[in-house]
Amino acid sequence: MKKMNILQSFKSRKFKYGGYATLLTVIVIAAVIVINLVAGLIPLRIDLTRNQLYTLSEQTYDVLKNLKDDITIYYVGEQGSVSPAIEEIVQRYADNSDRIRTDYIDPVRDPLTAQKYTKDGTSLSSGSIVVENGEVFRVIDQYDMYNFTQSSSGDYQPESLAVEQRLTSALLFVSGAEMPVAYVLEGHSETALDTNARKQMELENFEIKDLNLLGQDKVPEDADLLIINSPQKDLSKEEEEALRTYLENQGRALFMMDVLLNDLPNFQALFNTYGIQLSHALVLEGEQGKYAGGNPLYLVPGYGDHDIINPIKTNKMPLLIPGGQAINILDTKRNTLTIAPLLTTSDKAFGRKADSQESSLEKLADDVPGPFNLAVAIEDSVYNLAANETYTTRMVVIGNSSFLSTGYEGGSNLFMNSLNWIFEREDSITIRPKSLAVQPLNIVENQVRIYGALALIIIPAAILIAGLVVWLRRRHL
Repeated sequence: MKKMNILQSFKSRKFKYGGYATLLTVIVIAAVIVINLVAGLIPLRIDLTRNQLYTLSEQTYDVLKNLKDDITIYYVGEQGSVSPAIEEIVQRYADNSDRIRTDYIDPVRDPLTAQKYTKDGTSLSSGSIVVENGEVFRVIDQYDMYNFTQSSSGDYQPESLAVEQRLTSALLFVSGAEMPVAYVLEGHSETALDTNARKQMELENFEIKDLNLLGQDKVPEDADLLIINSPQKDLSKEEEEALRTYLENQGRALFMMDVLLNDLPNFQALFNTYGIQLSHALVLEGEQGKYAGGNPLYLVPGYGDHDIINPIKTNKMPLLIPGGQAINILDTKRNTLTIAPLLTTSDKAFGRKADSQESSLEKLADDVPGPFNLAVAIEDSVYNLAANETYTTRMVVIGNSSFLSTGYEGGSNLFMNSLNWIFEREDSITIRPKSLAVQPLNIVENQVRIYGALALIIIPAAILIAGLVVWLRRRHL
């Protein structure tokens, strides 16, 4: 009788449902195991961060695709010493190229190997990265992989992540990519180029040289671009002619021009040729929210529409122009010129002549009404009959030089974006630092009610009802 009951239990609805449930559980567990094994073999990485911190740009993918040499990226220090964010980005490089492998260098355990990558008396610091191709290498210091901003207390805080910017430049460098030569003009009491700006240029593969045109009749042949930073004295006529000749032959130049008490007629003559004029006036902003620190001289500019400025605008990078000079676009100019405003003021801005004795920050009767351009990009395309081709000149003129030393991220990006555009390296503009700012989640009152009801009432009720249905069904098995 017992045997019969056992046999009957195997045929019961309860046993069948229980068997189905067990089988389904086994299948689900097996599927999860298989999926995890397969997923472990596929280098799939999903970036769920708001600012896409770990997503590589199209330019980086192109660089990785075109690598011809085997390159090693070393983490400096013991395992775990490198920031997880940096390691995540580096791993994406390795996942997308068979030419890249990663390894570790521990200066403590292997000082002889570490010594190979030291230069100028500096030692490898833990958390840094070394990119190596044979005998060619570049060290990226851990602090160079971040952009910092100074807080009100004087402390420096990381503002954005510049790993991709630095790493892709390093890959190009060790792969033998072109190093454009940038000459910095001197001999006119120019302000020394900001140290951080020089470092940024070197990290993005610019070779920097100094240039004094006195006694020279032309700009050196290897000059890919010129940087003129806040000259206090005018060009000589011979220097003006040398610069003019250089620019007419597909020259490239970045001018950063501060307001001066004395006029610079030869510089003005050169600018007039390219459709602009320095106003020789100090700009004050009259609209609240368009200046910083309660000082109308500390301009928070508006942005134009241009490759140089669009990444700054899109990523909402802070930019400050302390003591800007207005740049006038001439009504009458050559039709070969294209002049694009980069930085602008509001309609309430006003300009005060540099020789004015007035110290008031309020608008006066003699002040020039705005709006003004604070920076412009100029492109001149002229057909050269002798060479049977179109010659293109590119210039950026900024009515200020102090924006580089404010500590704001937008300043360094304006500088580097301008250089890359001038040199026709627009792709490099797209690789910009990723903001580390935490974006708050703003929820309105109605959303609070909906989410509260969902979490406290609807979901628990659904679970309760589902449980009740299952219980009632099993009761009748």
